[in-house]
Amino acid sequence: MGLGQGFRRGVDGDGTYEVAGMPVRCSHCGGTRFDEREGKINTTGMSLLDLDWMNRSATVLVCQQCGHLEWFLE
Repeated sequence: MGLGQGFRRGVDGDGTYEVAGMPVRCSHCGGTRFDEREGKINTTGMSLLDLDWMNRSATVLVCQQCGHLEWFLE
């Protein structure tokens, strides 16, 4: 199952998320509220050719409580 099929933002923009039917909890502090960002998965080959923009992207959730990053790939 890809991220697009299993990744859901909480209702009313409350900062909660669900992936594959499970609520996302911070693996560091147990927090349940996150800010969403996009991150690039850089590879040596693409960086060597100055083509970093072509690398895959991941959804990154930043814990609002402690700042820990949780990365999710499609």
